[in-house]
Amino acid sequence: MTTSQLLGVHLQQLITGPNLTGSHLLQHLDDVSVEEAITSLYGLNSIAQLVFHIHYYINAVGDVLEGKPLLAKDSLSFDAPLITTEAAWQLQKEQLYAATHRCAQLAKDFPQEKLKEEFVLKKYGSYEHNLVGLLEHSHYHFGQIVLIKKMLRAQLK
Repeated sequence: MTTSQLLGVHLQQLITGPNLTGSHLLQHLDDVSVEEAITSLYGLNSIAQLVFHIHYYINAVGDVLEGKPLLAKDSLSFDAPLITTEAAWQLQKEQLYAATHRCAQLAKDFPQEKLKEEFVLKKYGSYEHNLVGLLEHSHYHFGQIVLIKKMLRAQLK
């Protein structure tokens, strides 16, 4: 398996598992209600905000892998739309899953010889650096989602 393929597999496993964390997003988001998703505890981001944030960067990297320009800005990465209905919450999750599946496939198909090339600008490092960073970033925020969900449910007991 090439590095490109491995990175794509790891991205896919973030959503569906199995992965080294023994945990994946579908498993932890499937039973989160819209009320839980939009609740902010102790000034933390809500689960919905974190889902938006993860999606924002996965979508941006996927666009670059497709040959599109990098349009994402850190300052916009938490500008999540207001979620008020279960349907809107389901749509936000589906958008994350679709963007991740797309990015995973693009990573798997990415030419191995281009992984060390510059990702848009020199300051962003290589394609490989950005794909690894995307995985780290997504897992970091995924961990926050799991903890916030546990804290929300502990308050209900």
